[in-house]
Amino acid sequence: MVEVKNTDLNIGDIVDCIVEQIMPYGAFVRITKTGRKGMIHISELSYNFVKDINEFLHVQDNIKAKIIKIDEKGRIDLSIKQTSEPPQTQARHQRANNNHNNNQRMNLRPHREAVPEPVISITQAPVAAPEEADSFEKKMASFLKASEAKITDLNSRNSARSGRSRRSNNNRQDKREY
Repeated sequence: MVEVKNTDLNIGDIVDCIVEQIMPYGAFVRITKTGRKGMIHISELSYNFVKDINEFLHVQDNIKAKIIKIDEKGRIDLSIKQTSEPPQTQARHQRANNNHNNNQRMNLRPHREAVPEPVISITQAPVAAPEEADSFEKKMASFLKASEAKITDLNSRNSARSGRSRRSNNNRQDKREY
C-alpha cells in the first residue's frame, strides 16, 4: 500500500475518516489528513447484506476506510469492507460439507482408493410380507381405476365443450354472411 502524503491520496490508501452524513445509499465522510470529502456506498460497508446503514455507522464516528476510486472530478469512493479479509463464503462452506459427506458415503480410507457402497440388485432387495404386498397392490389398482375414470371424464367434457364452441362459431359465421 502507498502511504498518504501531505495532501495526495492514492487508490489503495487506508485513511482515517469522520462520518459527516448518512444517506440511504451510503455515507459521506471527511478524510481527516486532507479534509477532503469522500463517500462510502452501502455495498462497501460489509461483506454481508446491509439493509440499514444506521446499524453500522453513526454521524461523528471515526472509521478507517480504503480508497477504491478517485474519478476525473476528484470524487473519492471509499470502502470499509475492503480494509479486512473477506470471510469464507457460504458456497465454500457448502462445497466443503458436500465433499465431506461424499467422502463419508464413499467410505474413503486415508491414502486409499474410494470404495463405493455395495449396490443391491433387485433379486437381493428385501421382499415385503404378503399382506403388505396385497394391500399395496389393492391401493395401486384402486388408484389406477380412479385415475382412468377422471381422465375419461375430462376427455368427455373437453369433447363436449369443443363441439359446443364449434357450433356457436359456425352460427356466428352464418349470421355474418347474410
